[in-house]
Formats: sequence, C-alpha cells, structure tokens
Amino acid sequence: MSSPTLNPARVPFTRLPALRMSALSLALLAATPAFADGLAADADQAQTLDTLNVRASRDANTEGSGNYGAKATTLFKGVQSIRQTPQPVTVISRQLLDDRALLDLHDVLQNTPGVTVDYVDSERVTYFSRGFSIDALQIDGLSIDQSGSVFIQPDTAVLDRVEILRGAAGLLKGAGNPSATVNMARKRPTETFQASGALSLGSWDRRRAEADVSGPLNSAGTVRGRLVAAYDEKDFFQKAREEEKRTVYGVIEADLTDATLLTASLQQTDLDATGSWGGMPSDFDGRALDLPRSTYLGASWNQWNRYNQQAFLSLEHRFGNGWRTALSYAFTRFGYNGPFIQTSFSRSNTSNPYLVDVDTAIYGPAGSHQNAVNFVAEGPIELFGRTHQLTVGAEGRNVKTANSSGYWGINRIRNVDARTWDPYTSYAPPQEGDVGTYYGGINNETQQKGVFAVARISITDPLTALVGARLNWWEYSVPTNPASNYSVDREFMPYAGLVYDLSSTLSLYASYSEIFVPQNAYQADGQLLKPITGQDYEAGIKGEFFAGRLNAALSAFRINNVGRAMDDASSANPCLPYYTTGYCKVDGGKTRSQGWEAEVSGQLTEGWQMMAGYTNTRTEYLRDPSAANLGQPLRSADPRHLLRLSTSYRFPGVLNKLRAGASVQAQSDTYVTSRGVTSRQGGYAVYGVMAGYDLSEAISLQLNVNNLFDKSYFRKYGPNTFNTYYADPRNVMFSVRARF
Repeated sequence: MSSPTLNPARVPFTRLPALRMSALSLALLAATPAFADGLAADADQAQTLDTLNVRASRDANTEGSGNYGAKATTLFKGVQSIRQTPQPVTVISRQLLDDRALLDLHDVLQNTPGVTVDYVDSERVTYFSRGFSIDALQIDGLSIDQSGSVFIQPDTAVLDRVEILRGAAGLLKGAGNPSATVNMARKRPTETFQASGALSLGSWDRRRAEADVSGPLNSAGTVRGRLVAAYDEKDFFQKAREEEKRTVYGVIEADLTDATLLTASLQQTDLDATGSWGGMPSDFDGRALDLPRSTYLGASWNQWNRYNQQAFLSLEHRFGNGWRTALSYAFTRFGYNGPFIQTSFSRSNTSNPYLVDVDTAIYGPAGSHQNAVNFVAEGPIELFGRTHQLTVGAEGRNVKTANSSGYWGINRIRNVDARTWDPYTSYAPPQEGDVGTYYGGINNETQQKGVFAVARISITDPLTALVGARLNWWEYSVPTNPASNYSVDREFMPYAGLVYDLSSTLSLYASYSEIFVPQNAYQADGQLLKPITGQDYEAGIKGEFFAGRLNAALSAFRINNVGRAMDDASSANPCLPYYTTGYCKVDGGKTRSQGWEAEVSGQLTEGWQMMAGYTNTRTEYLRDPSAANLGQPLRSADPRHLLRLSTSYRFPGVLNKLRAGASVQAQSDTYVTSRGVTSRQGGYAVYGVMAGYDLSEAISLQLNVNNLFDKSYFRKYGPNTFNTYYADPRNVMFSVRARF
C-alpha cells in the first residue's frame, strides 16, 4: 500500500550538533484560609544550596533572575543542583516563559527538548517522551492525575518555573512510564512588596490580562502573601471555536517560628470552550483532504466547560543540626460546569471521503477528587569521617474518578459534505425529546502508597553516589465491578547513580532505575498479569559555567521494558468471563527505547540568553503478538530527531532598552499506520521572533510572532479517522507589562 505524504511542501530537517499592603491583605485573606494572630519573629534569611533552611525551595526559584537557565531543581524531594542530578533535567524559567509568551502547559511542553505533544481531540492533549506517555504531572512536588477530559492546561501566570526530569522516576512517583516527570513550581510570596500587570492583544481576537501582587502582610514580615489572577479570552483560526479561561491563585506563608514555615494556597481555574470529538477526515489512502485550515467540524453551540480546583498546605521545619522535615498535602478537584455537549463524526461511505455522518452526545457531570500527601526528612549524616546527605519519606495518593453518563447518537444526520459544512448553520442543536443511545460511565478509584529513602554518599571529594529505593503499594478498584479490581503489593524499586566531578565545572554521571507499570489484563487461569517491568540506564556529562549562569549537558539512555500484555493464541477466543472478544493475555511483550540528547541553557554572554535542546530517540518493538510490529517504533508519530531552541539578546550601550529574540521548533519525518493504510508528514521547521522595548524601568512593550513563515503542517494526523488537526497558522501577540 502506498504511503502518501500529508505535507507536500516538505522542509528537510537539518541535523544540528550539540532558555502599603492592606489591599493585598484583604484580597489574599479572601482567597486563602485565615491564619492565627501573633506569629513569630523574622525567619532566617540565609539561602544557599549548601545549607538547608526553612525556605529552601526558594533556592530553585527563577523569578527575577533574567536567565533562561537554572542552577537547581526541586524534583528530587528537595533542592538539588542540576549538575549533581544523574539524569537529564530541563528547567523552563520565568524569563523564558515571559519572553516566549508561553501561556499554558501545552505551550511550555511544545517547546521543551525531548517532549512531543499529541492531540486527543480538539480540547485534550497528551504528552510523550522517549516513546512513552508522560503520566507524571506534579504541582509543587505533589502528583496530579489528568483525569481525561476535565483537565485544564494550567496557566503559566501562576508559575515560577516548569521542571522536567526525563527518564524513569520510580523513586519519585512509584508506578508509571519511563518518559518524564513534569513539576510545575508555583510562585511564592516575596519578602518585599512587588506588583505587576500585563495586557495582551493577539490574533483571532485574543484578549488577555494578568495581575500579580505580593509582599508582607504584617509589619514584622513574618506573614507574606501573593495573589495572581489571569483572564484569557480567544477565538481560534478554526470557525466557531472560542475559549474563555479564568485563573485565580492565592498563597500565604507564615513563619510560625524562626525555623517553622506554614504555607497555604488555593487555586481556581474555569474554562468555557467549544470543542468536538474529532478533527478533519483524511482520504481513503491516508492523504490529507483539500480542506482549508479554518475548517471546524463542530457546532457553535458545542459546550466543554470545566473547572480545576486545588487546596494546598505545607509545614516545614528546620532543626539546629541541619535536618529539615516537610509535610505537604493537596486536595484537587476536576469537573464540568454544566452538561458536556459535543458533536462527533463517522464515515458515511467508501466512495466519497468528504461525506460524513454527524450526531450529538450529551453527558452529565464527571470529574475526579484527588488527595495527595507527602512527608520528607532530609539532612546530613557523618560516616567514615565524611559528610553525606540522607533523604527519607513517605507519600500517598488517592484518585476517585467519576466518569460521565449520558446519551450519544442524538439527532443523527447522514451524508454531510465536509466541504460545505458551516459550524454556525449546518447543524441544529438537540431539542427536548431527541433520543440517543445511553452510555453509563464507570467510576473507579486508584490508590498508591510508598516509602522511600535515598542517600547521597560522598565517597571521595570528586565522587558521589546516590543509592536509594522505594517500596510501593498500588490498588485499582471499580465499585460496580469487583472483578476488575487489582493491586500490586510491596513492589521494590531500587535506584543508583554516580556523579564524578572532573573539575569545578564539569561532571560525569551514570544512573540506573527500575520501572513498574500495573496492567489490568487476565491470563487464561484468571490471574492478573504482573506489572510491566524494566530498567532505565542513563549516562552523560554536565557542565556549569559562568558561576552557574550557563548549563550544558550531553547524555545517552537506554530503556528496556518487559512483560507487556500479549494475546495468548492458545487460549479460548473469546476469553470468558474476562473478555467478550479476543484472547486471554500473557506477559510476553518487550520494547526498547534508546538515544542521546544535548542541551544548553542560560547566559552565553552578557545580554545573550539561550535554551536549546536536540534529542535523537529510537524506539522499537522487540517482541509483540503482531509480527508486523517487530522492529517498528513504539510511536511512529514521534520524530527521531527533535530540536527546540529559544534565544534572546539585549543590545548594549544606547540600545540597551531593546531586546530581540527568535525560536525554532524542528523535527524529522513521522508516519501513522492504521488498518493497513499509512499517512506521512515530512520533516519541518517552525520559526518565531520576539522584540521588546523598555519604555521605562517599570513599563515594557513586547511583540511575539509565532510561525513566522506561516508554515502549514499538522499537529496530529491519521488515516481513515477524524484525527487530523492543523497546527496554528502565523499569529501575533502584543503585550504591555508594568512592574512596581
């Protein structure tokens, strides 16, 4: 079967070698719980990476640094030097978020080295790294579950930085894919008053406003608060699509004593949006149909309105012997605002690819309630005449998911021509009494608990070993169907790493991690399959230059996974009572992911900032029930070569009020095969530019242009399905920002 190219104007990928406070008090107290009066005196101000202190997490803050890089990360249950972390780490700093106008998590990860973004439908996206989905998202170090269609891409107005650890992270999160861990570190209150605001206008009637106020809430400065609000309204390049998002985040810090810090925060995000289940159809041979980028096969009355809420509480204490303890808790709730009303599409016939059937689905409330708690204790220990670091802890997470129930197939109409479809007039909204097919959502609950310990052992002055382990308990249950329940008890996951300092600026590293991913699959004897297991091997060299203002890394990895569910051809078909269709399963699947990565971030010279990363990833099926899969990539839609680059320059001398920047997103060829038909997209590069001008010390102007050359390409595509989505055409945003 032929494999036509979706994007005829192919751009060859070039391989490159080796980013007075009363008003504030009232606002914050309205947004966060009240605190007791008479809090203690001023807290210790010392903040160095070598000394644990009550506000140690601030050592990793990037706000106000003016730098695209970062010296430290909080991914490893405390503040750790990036150079001393034996895995690839990327930090998207506050300065990079501002310069590139990266306004939500989707924008951030789309510009992160080694990460690809995949559309599920018009509203939902998933993230991948090294051939595996990213199933570990964290907010301030506590894990959250995306919970399907109710997750809202977090607004970056509330963030100080985004930290990405590539590779397996079982020590950090327990069960999960060996892809990456993404931690969104939010802004913290400041010790002095500061305020900022921004107004932005952009393509497709985008209107955005931000406000950020922070500072002490009492005369002693022992209580500090911060309030951040963002409003973002926009249309899209597709007809009839629109979105309105509102975000409010309030946080209070209180020094209960000189050594004890209490932090409490609330965050609320509401999103009103249109949407549809599916994009544009493709031709029968996999080619993209001749439909304009503005095509939207939804309806103007579609409704996909959601809310995300989180309450966060943390208590940290520093002991006089250098030890620190921290107890953190988060309650997160995702859900719908009103009914979920969407159109969906299917093929009408096999002769005209433009003809489609359309119907409506209406679903009731859905969402999740999530509880996450984490306790960690860390500090120095003396052994054999040397000082080492020990971290121990425990954490638990509970996710209760309520899936929607409702009706689909309402008001079906057939043989609609996609070329003449008008989302405003082509399809009437459902009326009272319209009948569809009932679908009952199934609720479920996932619980995970773990205890962990990791020791950073100073073997010699240049050689440090990280040795750790985690013991996991994992349980999945379906209240209405106990036969679907399964659990994993006392899964032991070791971790080992070495860091060797070649000099004061260069370090070699190597690490080994184990993987486990639970799977709900049954053998012929009724036993559940054991979890998928595997190993992640990492090695590389890291550099830290110019007093930490510039970081560079070159790394290689290999990930082996075994035990993935495969069809048991010797079993009955269907495998009753476990499967109504298909064979029973055996744990025989095996995959491999390997490659190398290069990254540089930070200040190259005075005024010149850069974040650049290249990844070369090769994945393949080593053992699979389908012979056609052997040797094929795990995800052919993920490129082998991937480049992400952002840079900016502040001109010297009399032009020092002027900044200019550029960005590149480039990748190699990809393809998708379904039911014997293959679609391909050639390699492409997308460019962006930025210009900024300081009118004064307090007010600045900025212009961002994305997809500068108006490259037409697909964010997602696939044959014989409605999974083709155009990427954004050229678009601009103009912003005015004020700081006080």
